[in-house]
Amino acid sequence: MNGHNSFGPHDHEGGGGDEANAYQEPDASSPAADRSSPETEATLAGGIKVRERRRRQRSRFRRFTHWLRRHKALTTLLAIALVLLLIIVGWLWYLNREMDDVTRFPIDGGDRPARVAGDQMNLLFLGVDDLDYSENVGPDVYDMLESGKWERGAFRSDTMMLVHLEAGRRSAQVVSIPRDSWVDIPGEGKSKINAAFSWGGPELAVRTVEKNFNIYIDHVVVVNFGGFEDISEVVDGVTVFVPQEVGADPRYKPSGVWERGYHNLKGKPALGYVRQRYGLPGGDFDRIHRQQNFLRSLLDKLASRGTLLNPVRVTRLTQKLSELIAVDDGLTSAKMRELALSSRHLRSSGIRFVTLPNNGSGTEGRASVVKVDFPSALTMFEAIANDQFEPWLSKNQVGQLPSPDQVD
Repeated sequence: MNGHNSFGPHDHEGGGGDEANAYQEPDASSPAADRSSPETEATLAGGIKVRERRRRQRSRFRRFTHWLRRHKALTTLLAIALVLLLIIVGWLWYLNREMDDVTRFPIDGGDRPARVAGDQMNLLFLGVDDLDYSENVGPDVYDMLESGKWERGAFRSDTMMLVHLEAGRRSAQVVSIPRDSWVDIPGEGKSKINAAFSWGGPELAVRTVEKNFNIYIDHVVVVNFGGFEDISEVVDGVTVFVPQEVGADPRYKPSGVWERGYHNLKGKPALGYVRQRYGLPGGDFDRIHRQQNFLRSLLDKLASRGTLLNPVRVTRLTQKLSELIAVDDGLTSAKMRELALSSRHLRSSGIRFVTLPNNGSGTEGRASVVKVDFPSALTMFEAIANDQFEPWLSKNQVGQLPSPDQVD
């Protein structure tokens, strides 16, 4: 058996020989092991080359559409959100355009009082009305304001209110200035304060208030008095309480009587309520209280969720305001939006409604006038300008709006 070739254990495990070498794994360091090398190609049995299919790169758009198909529920929600966003943007654009349509006029106050530093604001509201209650008062006034050519004596401001918004917009004061207040009108001498608007428009009205009461006016708002009728309809009525039966103008209330109790005022009755002074115990002073009372109730209605969260009402309100008010050119649409946003938390409970300090009615010649208490008025307006009205009120007396159930 010595002549027979036997295989040792090492020979069987590939320890040597050409056949064993044929089964050896290639060295990792050799080029043949680098599968990423461009020279290396996959082959089938018999050495047939295999053509590898290149994976095509998807475009961003295809990847996006593929993602949308895989997430249909989320895609639907995103689509709804996008549509709502477009609607809101379009609605806000429309409201902004309506505000841009508000009539604006220049104000040159000349020699003016110093403005107290801070973000508090003083606005002078001038309500326009005529004695015989003729129609279409507002547009005529606004045409004159826009043209810059004021016709002396054409219109009077039968309602004048100075509104002070304190810094932070959590508190405010509304000071009604009786139209018969006897004051000095710059360049005209002594007269009733409503003559200032009649003779020189909002510019002379501003100069008159600033000169007599030493308070800087930031902005002016001219309001068509008939707007009370339209605004009351937009908000679906303003509720007031009449404590005792009193006569009413039949042109606005056909029954000719204000019955005791609650009234939801819409349209002409709302206008009749704020216009009336004859037949009221305090005459023009009661008229002021009615206007303030209506405004107080209106503010509560405007601040309610039923109004703020109702896009139809907000749209109609914006449309009506653009038709019924005119403002100085410094009160831009951007400032109006900022003012509305910053005052969103202001409620009637944070507003003091008062009447200009006075010593009652009197006469000047043949004219019946309101005698202004200038020393008290000056200290009050100084306190208001410095956001110190409450400390002033704790030490001084001034006529205030009664509770809602006590306004005649």
